[in-house]
Amino acid sequence: MKHSLYFLIIITLLFAGCRQKAQSNFLSESSAQTEESNPSLEEYAEEAVITGKVLNRDFYPQEKELTLIIPFFRDMGNQYRSPIQKDGSFSFRFPVYAKLREVSIRNYAEHLYIHPGDSIHVEIDFKDLFHPKVTGDAEKLNQEILAFTESAYYYIQNYNMKPESDVKDFEAELKKDYNFRLERRNEYLVKYKPMEDVVLFTEELLKQDYYYALLFNGMSYLFKTRKEMDRYHTLLPEINKLYTKGILSARLYDVADEAERYIAYGIAFRDKKNPSIEEIMATMGESEMNQYLYTKLIAGSLCTNDTLAFHEKRTQFDSIVKMSHLRAQVMQIYNQTKSYLKNPQPVSDNLLYGEFHENSKHTTRMPYMKPVYDVLEKNRGKVIYFDFWARWCPPCLAEMEPLKQLRSKFSTDDLIIYSICVSEPKEQWEECLNEYSLKNRGIECVHVTDYLGIDNYQKICKQWKIDRMPYYVLINRKGQIIDFGTAARPSNPQLVSRIEEAVK
Repeated sequence: MKHSLYFLIIITLLFAGCRQKAQSNFLSESSAQTEESNPSLEEYAEEAVITGKVLNRDFYPQEKELTLIIPFFRDMGNQYRSPIQKDGSFSFRFPVYAKLREVSIRNYAEHLYIHPGDSIHVEIDFKDLFHPKVTGDAEKLNQEILAFTESAYYYIQNYNMKPESDVKDFEAELKKDYNFRLERRNEYLVKYKPMEDVVLFTEELLKQDYYYALLFNGMSYLFKTRKEMDRYHTLLPEINKLYTKGILSARLYDVADEAERYIAYGIAFRDKKNPSIEEIMATMGESEMNQYLYTKLIAGSLCTNDTLAFHEKRTQFDSIVKMSHLRAQVMQIYNQTKSYLKNPQPVSDNLLYGEFHENSKHTTRMPYMKPVYDVLEKNRGKVIYFDFWARWCPPCLAEMEPLKQLRSKFSTDDLIIYSICVSEPKEQWEECLNEYSLKNRGIECVHVTDYLGIDNYQKICKQWKIDRMPYYVLINRKGQIIDFGTAARPSNPQLVSRIEEAVK
């Protein structure tokens, strides 16, 4: 059991999505984006245009811009920003790279569907947020899909069944529910007689939900029994067919993510080793989904502010990933990561002050950030390293020794380390300080309730995209955040190099 837990932790660290931040949150205001020139990106490369207008803007006067999200792996979706003009208008322009693609305008139009070359107009009423109005080339497409997804013909994506149920009972109940959903879809088809694209989309959507539920249950069974279900492996060719239709929905990435996790954990529990991406892909066999799995690996490294891994694997990436939409999104994340590493100021301004421009005035519009500002002022001219951790987090505890080693490498005149425990009760934090000999080490060991306060910490979590532990923030002598996320950990040699550079 102990060995299984060890490999579980390793797999979690290696294959976890880049949830600590969506790298593309920090694009400039221009909604027009460019991709690296590549012949494989020509298929469906024609741009689509979304224009729109915000009505009753004074209802939410603080809203200054809108964000268009191109779905990708969890919290890695490429994003485009557009300011809301004085007359309420906004616009986005982007390549589609698919026959039909799902996109969303965050908070205001969560499901939009578009073809290459389409031009649509979205009217958003701030007094009626649940009913955005779509007109233009894809008006009929969106109306027909909406009639299916937001009516009694389509139920919630996730099946409301307990994964821990008996496997055969679960699968029988799942199949029963799936067949019922198919019946409701048939009723929809008879009533609305939708266009061909919608017929295919609704069919694929139900399949995606079904296989996602099946794989999710497979993961639950794997955790419970440490045994794989061979018959789930026989389903992989069928699941792979979801990726050959040229219709891209957000759910496709969820299915790929769950398939990867199921295969990776299965290998870890079976062979007591950390599986390579090649072993995971070999289990899938020759398949389109392997392009998704390899893409997730590359994008994950980029989302941890690491471009070196992509450079090292670029030849392999080019040979494996041929799908235009995957290549385009990876290249966009790469360009954003490279831009951030070269010039961290805009991202740092956003994280620290809620600003998006280098020349913005640094005003304290976020009072919950005051403890952070106090640290910056107190340690002006020094490199600052924040370590957010929890007692219940094994990867956090594994970094305690590397944290002490990191402390010993640098003078306190150069590097200040704040170790911030976020778990309760507070007594457990005291126990950890003693257990890992953190006291009197030149490390500022504080508890979140004393240092930030729970309310402030929750707001900082939202601002800094802290949604998993451990989490780290590195600030240089200029007061710029030059690295952040779960990968900027003391044991990472790349972090040590960045601190050495910052100290110089």
